[in-house]
Order: sequence, then structure tokens, then C-alpha cells
Amino acid sequence: MVFIDYMNSLRDVRSDEVKKIAEITSSSRDSVYRWMSGKVDPPMVKKKIIAHYYGKSVNELFPSNHETE
Repeated sequence: MVFIDYMNSLRDVRSDEVKKIAEITSSSRDSVYRWMSGKVDPPMVKKKIIAHYYGKSVNELFPSNHETE
């Protein structure tokens, strides 16, 4: 499940998760919402922090747009 899908699945606790992601990545909540929308890709260092927090791989949460199907 990619980051956007995962965050969208957290309807009841999404704002708490956004706050936590913002805290652990030293980012604003607005940045996290932009990442969730898919309009902006977080920097790799922040992708790694998020992936570690969720116990997932970076490639799982943030698959490359250039992957072959």
C-alpha cells in the first residue's frame, strides 16, 4: 500500500497521523498534506523516516513512477 492510500485509510485518526509525521520529519502539516495528495514528493531522507515509522520499505510506500508493470 502506498503512502497516499495508507493515509487515506486512516479516516478517524488521519489528523493525528499527519501531526506525528510532521513531527518526526520536522516538516509542516501542510507539507504532509501535500505529500498525501501526491502533488509533492517528500525528500528521500523524509521518505526513509516515514517508512521506518510504519515499518515498511521506502519502495513500498513511495514506489517509483518509473517502475515497469
